[in-house]
Order: sequence, then structure tokens, then C-alpha cells
Amino acid sequence: MQQYYDFQRRPNRHDKKASQVRKAIFVLGGLCIAAVGIGYAYITMQANIRPTNPNTFCPTDAKGPNSITAILIDRTDSFNPTQQAAIRDRLNDVLDHTSKYDLIEIYSVEPTKTSLLKPEFSMCNPGRGEEVNQWTGNQHLVEQRFKTSFDAPLQHLFDLALSAKEADISPIMESIQSIAVTELGAQKTRSKFIPRRLIVVSDLIQYVNGYSQYKPIAPFAQFRKTPYYQNVRTDLSDIPIDIWYIRRERTLHLQGEKHIDFWRDYIADQGGAVDKVWYVPGT
Repeated sequence: MQQYYDFQRRPNRHDKKASQVRKAIFVLGGLCIAAVGIGYAYITMQANIRPTNPNTFCPTDAKGPNSITAILIDRTDSFNPTQQAAIRDRLNDVLDHTSKYDLIEIYSVEPTKTSLLKPEFSMCNPGRGEEVNQWTGNQHLVEQRFKTSFDAPLQHLFDLALSAKEADISPIMESIQSIAVTELGAQKTRSKFIPRRLIVVSDLIQYVNGYSQYKPIAPFAQFRKTPYYQNVRTDLSDIPIDIWYIRRERTLHLQGEKHIDFWRDYIADQGGAVDKVWYVPGT
């Protein structure tokens, strides 16, 4: 019987050399792709890095912060524990929805006869560790900076802002005017493309010498004709305003939809718009 044998050809030196060349080309190609990827990630990261103020983490270039959220807290009367907890939770929700280079400022309602309001807190979000590419940055260091240099001082300010600062007057309109002509107005001048928002945490009971809402108030159309309105009006155009409405047991007969409608008209007449009204739990 005839037998057939399949002899496997042994690779010669030429075959081995060709195989080694193919492997070297494959490895070199992989290294090139990796280098391109790392280079692209580095270039992208560098493109997103802007010069910043080391104390506020805010960009110092012509554009300024990516957005600004000004929070005006009316501390002229006390908050009960339910209100404190609800407001703090909401404030942290605002914080959680900010991104790198977004500016947060905290103000208290104060008289503005002798000087304009100054923020009690004014810092930009420096960025979170999860936003950093692990190949080109230190995620742990960035997250630690966020917690110790930004979040911790902000939480401390929340504590102070939610403590009562009893006052004989409650100049809410003047406080809104002050913020509008300083930080919000400055950002509008710098760039109309920077999103701006104002959050007013208050019972909205305006009380100053010459005008009081501790009594049934006239419709805004009547108030609009007064000299006092001409003194407190300002430019609120392109500024969405959220109202966190605090109801107090002793003023419930003065508060409600008609009261809020007055403030809606007040804000609209100055070019602004009430974006949302949140009734803070508790009275």
C-alpha cells in the first residue's frame, strides 16, 4: 500500500526575520496609537485649562467664569429647623449642578444706603476628581482640593446663612438692586453669553422706612407710580430668578399667590423673569 507523508517545511532564516519584522511593526503601531491618544488627551486637557485666581479658582481671562449663580438669603428673620434642613438640601443641589469654573456667590439681605452688598462667599468650582483624565492628571489631588478649599468653606457659609440675623428692616428690593448692578451687571458687560441666575431665599416681606408689606399691599401697578419704586428699580434683563418662598406663621395672612404675583410683576417690569417659585416646607 502506498503511503503519503505530509512533511512540514521548516522555517528558514528569511521567514523568521520577516515574522520578527511584522511583530515589531505591530508593536510600534500600537505604541504610536497609544502616544497619539495620550497626546490628544493632554492637548485637550491643556485647552480646557484657563488661568485662574488661586484664592477663588475663577478664570482671570477676558471671558471670566462660565456661569454665575448669586444666592440672596434673607436672614432678617429666623428659620425653623424644617426650613433650615430643606434650604440646606436645596443649596447642596445647586452646588451639585455646578461645573468647573462656575461661580457661586452668597449674599445676605442688608441695608445699602452707605455701601453696596459684598458677597460673603465668592468662589468658582475648581473641578472634581472624576473630571480629570487619570493619565494626564491627579484625580485624588483635584478631588481633595474641591472638598477642602471649596466645599468645606461653602458648607460653613450655609451654616452662617441659615442662622438668624435679626434686623429692624428688611430691604429685599435694595439688596436685589445691589447684586444686579455689581456682580451680575459686571458679568453682563463682560460677556452677554455668560449664563447668570439669581436665587432669592426670602419671605419677600419688604420692610423699610417709607414702605412696608406688613400690611395689605396695593397692586404693583399702583406701587410702580411711587418715587420709592424709582429708587429701587434696576436692570434685571436676561437674569432668570428663582424664588425660594419662606412662609412664616405670623405673616401667612399677608403671603400667598397675590403676594408672589406682586413680585413677579415687580421683577418683570425690570426686564427679569421669575423662573421658578419653590415653597420652602415648614412655617
